[in-house]
Amino acid sequence: MTVYYLPSCKIKALHPSSSIAIQAYLQKKGVVVTGCCRVSQDLFQEGDIVLNNCTSCAIITEESSPQTQGMSLYEYLLQDETFPWPDFHGEAITVQDCYRTVHKPQVQNAVRECLKKMNMVPVEIEENFEKTKFDGVYKYMPISQSNLTLAPKYFTKMKEEYIEVLPADQQKEIMSEWVKQYTTKKVCVYCNSCLKGVQLGGADGVHIVDLIASDLKG
Repeated sequence: MTVYYLPSCKIKALHPSSSIAIQAYLQKKGVVVTGCCRVSQDLFQEGDIVLNNCTSCAIITEESSPQTQGMSLYEYLLQDETFPWPDFHGEAITVQDCYRTVHKPQVQNAVRECLKKMNMVPVEIEENFEKTKFDGVYKYMPISQSNLTLAPKYFTKMKEEYIEVLPADQQKEIMSEWVKQYTTKKVCVYCNSCLKGVQLGGADGVHIVDLIASDLKG
C-alpha cells in the first residue's frame, strides 16, 4: 500500500509557496507526490491511499481509480501528531463550503477541525455542509471536456442539473450579493473556484492551504 498526494495543478500555480512547503513536508513523511490527476491514475494500485486538496481531483480519482481510498489532505494532517499547526490566536473566520463536497461531510468537518487546530474560530453561514449550493465561479462556467471524460458519472449529472453558464458581469453581480452575508474579516475556502468567486464579490477569501502552510514556509 502506497500513500500518494495529488498536489493539484491549480494549487501549484495559484499558491506556489504553500504548495511547495506542503509537498516537502509530505515527502518527509514518506508520501509519494505525483503530478496532475489526469495523468496519474495509472500509478494507483488496489488499496493505495490518494490524498488530495482539490474537489475535482478527488472526484476524478473516485471514478477513474475506484480501487483506491481517497482522503483529503486535511483529514490526513489531522491524523499527524507532529504537524506544526500555526497559531492564529483565536481569529474568527467564515467557512465557505463547496458544492462538490456535499457528499463528503468528512472533508467539510476536517476543514473545520483544521481551523480549530490553528486556533481559529470557524463561523458558519446558513447554507453550509449538505445545504451548500455554492461553487464560486465554477457554477457559471462550462465543465471541461477532460472532467467529463475522466469522471462522466459525476460531471455529466453536474452539467445537466447544476451548471448555468453566465457572462463575467453577471457572475460579479451574483458574487457581490453573496458575500454580503459574511460577518468576519476573512473567509476560508478549500476550492479555487470558490476562492475566485469570494474574491470576485469583494470579500477577503483565503484558501486553507495557505493557512495550513504558514509555519512550513519559514
